[in-house]
Amino acid sequence: MKFVSELEDGDTVNIILAVKKKLGLRDYRNKFGKFFILEAGDRTGSIMVKYWGDDDRLTEKLYSEIQEGDVIEIDGECRHDGYALSINVNPDRGFIKKVEHYDLTRFLEEDEEIEHIMGEIMKLIEQVKEPHLAKLLELFFSSQNFVESFKDAPAGTTGKYAVLGGLARHTLNVAKACMALGEIYQLNKELLLTAALLHDVGRLASYDVDTSIRIGARGKLLGHTVLSYNMVEERIREIVDFPEELKNMLLHAIIAHHSPIVDNVPQRIRTKEAYILFYADMLDLTMSEFSDGVDEEWTYSRKMGRELYTG
Repeated sequence: MKFVSELEDGDTVNIILAVKKKLGLRDYRNKFGKFFILEAGDRTGSIMVKYWGDDDRLTEKLYSEIQEGDVIEIDGECRHDGYALSINVNPDRGFIKKVEHYDLTRFLEEDEEIEHIMGEIMKLIEQVKEPHLAKLLELFFSSQNFVESFKDAPAGTTGKYAVLGGLARHTLNVAKACMALGEIYQLNKELLLTAALLHDVGRLASYDVDTSIRIGARGKLLGHTVLSYNMVEERIREIVDFPEELKNMLLHAIIAHHSPIVDNVPQRIRTKEAYILFYADMLDLTMSEFSDGVDEEWTYSRKMGRELYTG
């Protein structure tokens, strides 16, 4: 089945797309009847879909049943109308219908190296020998439900990490950077590694992921940092005799890992490990600006407010 970017003028197509906008139910100018227009797309782009109704009642019913965010199967013909390519659907030769089951990767990019990334993360987990930290990581990463959710989770709504598996890649990069910096500055590397592996687990509860990635209500109201803190603290309470100081040091690193750049954070950074986690996190997010699908020698980064050389 073709993607939007592969469609050409004159193609007879059967395609599955997500509805992005409903652009109105309209009357024909020169005859009785109604038609409607949708904007729909997949991960490669968007296209206008025009349904030329021949029965007012059925056309109105179909339009009312289709909602923004729905996934629809379209059988029709591609035509270039002088402005852009669109899919025309005549009910005598084609159809539009809602689809309940579909492949999410048709609409969202997927990190093709996710299995390798997860393997690297599991190797890092094995390096944590402190029994309480090791148990904490086990409570997360021995859960099949957690691992599957973690593998599919994005780490943003835009940019390089707004893909299925984006969270895992970002987590691995931050963990590796923390290990290297922890060695240089002779820090508690097991504490630092555990904080790096868990610092963004709250992103699993922050996004609504279907045919697009959006910040959900919990993400908007609490933010992924607080959600990460809550998830880790909840698991710590399941571990008997978890040392109080170790708990506080770990939770502090998580709750403060955005504090130098966000005014309304719950806590400012007060430990070496928290500083290293912050800078490792920011380093990875900043470096992604240089490789965010860029094909040109120079690109403008809205986040950094400047042009970046990518050649």
